[in-house]
Amino acid sequence: MIRLHFAPLTRSIRIRWLLEELEVAYELTRSEFNRETQKGFSQATPSGNYPYMEDGSVTLSESGAIVQYILEQYGKGRLEPPIGSLERAAYLQWLHFAEGTAASPINTTVWLTVYRQDADRHTEIIEAVRESANTVFDRVEAALEHRPYLAGDELTAADIMMGFTLATAKWLNLLTDSHPRASAYVNRLFERPALQRALA
Repeated sequence: MIRLHFAPLTRSIRIRWLLEELEVAYELTRSEFNRETQKGFSQATPSGNYPYMEDGSVTLSESGAIVQYILEQYGKGRLEPPIGSLERAAYLQWLHFAEGTAASPINTTVWLTVYRQDADRHTEIIEAVRESANTVFDRVEAALEHRPYLAGDELTAADIMMGFTLATAKWLNLLTDSHPRASAYVNRLFERPALQRALA
């Protein structure tokens, strides 16, 4: 059985949400993330970061890699468009965009405003990062203009990857009502029972 090392407000939410959507049995090793005692992004798992997953002899730590592994092993074609379909390219783009591009300004904001105590000394950097984040949100707005999810009409794992990224942006007040489609999209994702169970 899959064992997921999990802490609230970390990327491990993605993996628990995916497992809940797929209705795959799993066990949690749960801990509370404590920014006061954990240095930088070091986290209390065997790999030093969340998420960390064990499945028999397989261990993985990067959320994108874990998502792909779970879909290959347990997905049975669910939550990803078929290879060769028109939606596949958009799915792959957003699946990797979540960490490859979108997370960068958010990570910087977290570092300067959550982990450090001197955010007032970095206002120019924070404002520049906000502008960078807005370019990300602009792309999400455009993608959602004619479809409810990033890769088409159905939820995919790309929405799970990006959903966490955008939810973090909302929590940091980076994503606001100035991007109405993206904000409404995050709200709709949070209405999903599987995500509610993952957050419980």
